Amino acid sequence: MAPPSEQPAEHKKKVNLTIRELESELRENRNKLSIPLTRLQEGLPQTPDSLSTPISNAEGDHGKANNDPWVGALLRPARSAHSTWFGPSSLYFFIHRLGVFLSTDIEHAQPDHMLLRSGRSAHLIDRSTAVGKDASRLLRPLGGQSSHGVYLDSVQEEFFINLFWQTYHTSLFAIIDEAEFKREYQALYVQVPPGYIRKPSALVDIVIAMCMQYGASTMPSGRQGRIVEDNDSTIAGRWHYGRAQALLAGEMESPTISTLQCHLLSAIYTCGASFHNMADSICALAVRTAYMLGLHIDPSPKLAESERQSRRRLWWAVYALDSKVGMKLGRPFLLHGSSTMPQLPDDQLGAAVLSGSTFAPIASNATWLSFSLCQLNLFRTVRTAHTTLYGQDFSLQGGKTIWDDISSLEKAANHLLSHAPAFDKWVQNVPDTLKTKREKEGCSFSVDGTALVFEQYAPLWLQRQRLLLELEYHHMCSNLYRPFISFNLEPSQGSRAEAMATRSVDHAIMLSKITLQALSSTAILDGWHEAFQWQWNAAITLAGYILASPHRPAASAARNALELTLSVFDTFGASFGTAANAACVVRGPKGAQTDPRGSSTDDGLSIEILDESMPSPFSLEGQNFDFLEMAVGVDAWADMDMFAFSDLGLSIEASTE
Repeated sequence: MAPPSEQPAEHKKKVNLTIRELESELRENRNKLSIPLTRLQEGLPQTPDSLSTPISNAEGDHGKANNDPWVGALLRPARSAHSTWFGPSSLYFFIHRLGVFLSTDIEHAQPDHMLLRSGRSAHLIDRSTAVGKDASRLLRPLGGQSSHGVYLDSVQEEFFINLFWQTYHTSLFAIIDEAEFKREYQALYVQVPPGYIRKPSALVDIVIAMCMQYGASTMPSGRQGRIVEDNDSTIAGRWHYGRAQALLAGEMESPTISTLQCHLLSAIYTCGASFHNMADSICALAVRTAYMLGLHIDPSPKLAESERQSRRRLWWAVYALDSKVGMKLGRPFLLHGSSTMPQLPDDQLGAAVLSGSTFAPIASNATWLSFSLCQLNLFRTVRTAHTTLYGQDFSLQGGKTIWDDISSLEKAANHLLSHAPAFDKWVQNVPDTLKTKREKEGCSFSVDGTALVFEQYAPLWLQRQRLLLELEYHHMCSNLYRPFISFNLEPSQGSRAEAMATRSVDHAIMLSKITLQALSSTAILDGWHEAFQWQWNAAITLAGYILASPHRPAASAARNALELTLSVFDTFGASFGTAANAACVVRGPKGAQTDPRGSSTDDGLSIEILDESMPSPFSLEGQNFDFLEMAVGVDAWADMDMFAFSDLGLSIEASTE
């Protein structure tokens, strides 16, 4: 034992050693935190990627300049003090880049008579008569006035609920046990006195709201009747939606499986009504609720197999929604990669029998559940490539973006090209029964331009599954490759960056051809709001490419495809005003067509468009036509003037945060 006089010195030495060890450990942890939270390996991950856009390094970066090569865009309504950030993969950021290219100053005051009414009639209105209010209040949870809305009786409810099983149930989320739902719905009328409404159910209300929105949109506006309340069909069912949200507010502290089902369907309803920020917020609720319910943990073998499969389908539906919203809006994914993830759901006959629905198998190796599994694997494939693309460090300095440096754009193209085999593998793994055949021995999911052959006697839900799977594939591929459409420095001919831009256009063209064929020869896409949004996205992509690369070989095909989009928007526009507005924007005023990189109008808007061979679509003439304001307004806040509240002028600014 050391003498008492030596003990303090020895103790001090041990304390100093411990402090140094802790400091070393702390430095190591900080270094780990500074690694970008992205996966850079090829192929499918074992678990989902965590981010849709890269996040700057951890807390130690405060005060440093932001060298994010992708940036983002802030958009705000003209009469609002609130801005909304959209990331680099979003359509809105692409429109922002287009605006910079056209040297358009969107901050200037817009002429009163040239603002596009986002309403049922799609007419131009006098801005001075508009009252600036937030239309989203129409979708807020109901208070004490809930009895004054438009609600359905039991016969009408049954009509719309029956639509659900042939549409969203089979072609969106397989998350509801049909047999159980029907039993519980019937029980809502037990012991209810004649003349009284049924017992409350948030799940029933949101299912009805979704199908009112869809059902009304399948009919011409003149035949939609009282359920749309003289508004656009995109908000048909809003009273049932509001009642569902009021009921859900009481489940926040003690959520159930039904709570999560409601969140998932509510996000789709608000997205169909073009309230994308609301959809994003509801998606966040769905993610947190899924964790609260423990769905991220693979179900115990002690549970019944039907419940095990149901819980897996629910978790992966949340993943699909998170992927869809994150990539569409360019915002970080909410679900992070983790080792505690459930297995993928089963899609074979045994699982289908236990699902609560009685659809016959569609092949020896596929059932009605196979669509959801194929779609999920598509999201996983695209999400991996997406995260790789936006997670790259290009070491750009001085506030440069990737479009200011051709070598960085080429480097990004090389990284993205490495994911091509994963896309090919996904296509190969899609069961033949979920592929729509092509004419002239064309290949499904290809961009060879061949027409589709719709099977005459296949159930409508199966034909819709086939069509939506292919359309979503083309939509996601077009979006993934779209960043290589550069308005700054054009990629050199024969480069991989140019090839990626051409791929984006090829997929947008194919999507346009398929959508037009489906609308003109079948009823498969009638009223399907997401199909319209995909087409709108493709139209802006085509326009951007034509403006950026008017003399490239693909530009001619892009011009022809842009003509096709007018027929698509006219068809959709007969049922909901947002699509009619899209047709107005694509047409634009007829006028002169000269070199797109030429002069500009007195108010700073470049009016010259495409080239001399381009017909009327996207012809911008006159200093009063602000294409960009209209283009953003069609999708982002399309429903404002349905409520006769205001018409929207939008300002766009580059994000510096």
